[in-house]
Amino acid sequence: MFKLILIFLTGLLLTGCTNNETVQEVPTDEEISVIDESLPVSIYFAIREGLDDNRWQNFITISVNSDDIITDISLNSISQLANNSRRNVAQLEGFEDLFEYDFHEQADMLEEMLIGTSRHDLADALLAAYTDELVDFNAAEFADLATIALAATPIEIGSYVDGIYMSLSTDDGYPNYFVYLFVINGHIQAIHFNAFNSDDSLKYDIFSETTLSEEVTLWRYQAELFERSLLETQDPLVYTFCEDGFTTDIPGFYFNVMPFINLVTDALSRNPITNP
Repeated sequence: MFKLILIFLTGLLLTGCTNNETVQEVPTDEEISVIDESLPVSIYFAIREGLDDNRWQNFITISVNSDDIITDISLNSISQLANNSRRNVAQLEGFEDLFEYDFHEQADMLEEMLIGTSRHDLADALLAAYTDELVDFNAAEFADLATIALAATPIEIGSYVDGIYMSLSTDDGYPNYFVYLFVINGHIQAIHFNAFNSDDSLKYDIFSETTLSEEVTLWRYQAELFERSLLETQDPLVYTFCEDGFTTDIPGFYFNVMPFINLVTDALSRNPITNP
């Protein structure tokens, strides 16, 4: 039970020096305002469009009760490949150079501080954490996301189990295609299709500074069309297609859709490879 102490005791207030002096008493537990866990809770969510300068896609989940009090909050980010979260990476050995701070510990600390805050004060509290340098990450962007989330309609929890999903093609030969899916609040929030070449390099090398070939550029463009469509439909089985695997459900998409559908379907049929 999280307690919000609304009375700041600055000392005993004495009136006069007679036997009739009055004392302001310390409030009992029953008199201290608390978060009523029996109240109904609504869940709000917002995610950044695209990646930030460090190739993270930030998102926020906020639980608010009917008294407009924050009962839970989660700050996190999705990696460019959709194969990990910022919290997870910050805890991996050998990745210390990616962070000058422990993101997961700072995010936990800030979230704990924010529980019990009024929804109307949340964005300002996140912004203050940034301007007052309470945390080393850019809490100001999470303040913007909080504003967007709380201005929207509460979300419904989706049907998928939260986590990161992966499927690798079982076809012989190369490139060997794979997909990662990142699920939050029961909804697919990020997808990334790619493939391994025979030398284990990526077909679409997100870190390469060289110019991509025409074939890779075209393939990646088609993959992104399917990714964006799946983020909207949330279901790989809603697509219709001809015997040759071509579909008219995705404008501009003219590849065989079956390899994409099969990878996503297989990934979601498995348990998540890790928590978000």
